[in-house]
Amino acid sequence: MVVKLFFYLLGLNLYVSMKKLLINILSKTGYRISRKSKLNFSVGDFQYEQITPFADYAPWLQDKEFTQIYSRIKDYTLVDIYRCYELWEMVEAIHVINPTVCFLEVGVWKGGTSGIIGRKLALLNSTNNFYLADTFSGVVKATEKDTFYKGGEHADTAMETAEGIIKSVYKNYKILKGIFPNDTATIINKDERFGFCHIDVDVYQSAKDIVDWIWDKLIVGGVIVFDDYGFHTCTGVTRYVNEQKGKSDRAVIHNLNGHAIIFKLR
Repeated sequence: MVVKLFFYLLGLNLYVSMKKLLINILSKTGYRISRKSKLNFSVGDFQYEQITPFADYAPWLQDKEFTQIYSRIKDYTLVDIYRCYELWEMVEAIHVINPTVCFLEVGVWKGGTSGIIGRKLALLNSTNNFYLADTFSGVVKATEKDTFYKGGEHADTAMETAEGIIKSVYKNYKILKGIFPNDTATIINKDERFGFCHIDVDVYQSAKDIVDWIWDKLIVGGVIVFDDYGFHTCTGVTRYVNEQKGKSDRAVIHNLNGHAIIFKLR
């Protein structure tokens, strides 16, 4: 019995050592070992699985300004660090294309991503208008095209909460309280031009109405970012964005972090 136990432990130690050696060798050549996801399911017409990219470059860890603002706002958003960093970088890219354009976020919730966008604008010394639109009373315009959302979700916020974030990082903001664009779009000067729109509204009709409103006001090279595209709870947004593919005046990109990004081509 003792002999069997000895050889069992010896074999176990050898297995662990060989596994560590193999992982080390593979990591140095750009590979890694991971368990294949067993999470694979469908919701309506859409297929889903847990996505685990092999990429490991993490520039946000070296970006002091980003890590500082993210640590401040992370409890005021449901958006993960990867999508937050993409917003952070996109703001600067649009500012380079045209430093005079305005920014719009629809679906502010507690103001976390507004803080990300606003802080980057401040660092760029921008004085352009940044509009923050939300009902501050939950999701609206849910229809039969939305599998999970029924209306009223995410009502656990207040305009004052979001304003507390944005006013601490950027001065040239305007909060539009109500349904956008139905109730509040008239507050925006009709001559305003936009370079960036972040849509985080969870449902089909709301996303569609926002794009219909902003498209003619969006500069060529401008972007619309859909936060909810890659998530099984937001099938309406996925459906709407997929309907935009193939149109000649726009390019649609699906980022594996869950974002969909529409670039205006002409």
